[in-house]
Amino acid sequence: MQLIKGGYSYRMKKELGYAGEIWQRGFSEVRVDDRASFLAHREYIIMNPVEAGLARTPEEFPYSSAYLRKQRRAGAKAQ
Repeated sequence: MQLIKGGYSYRMKKELGYAGEIWQRGFSEVRVDDRASFLAHREYIIMNPVEAGLARTPEEFPYSSAYLRKQRRAGAKAQ
């Protein structure tokens, strides 16, 4: 994780002149043991843009899987 986060942060700051923090401090590993745990973690991830105030619904955030699913459904209905 350090290599990924460090490399990305370095490039953002050097190549794009970004001055802010990109990553939160620390890293925690959580094991997903069963379907219930998977579904809970998936819901948490889907709701992150909403909780951060970046969108009113997960489907409105253009970098989410919920947004992509909505786009695919709209495309299927248009055909």
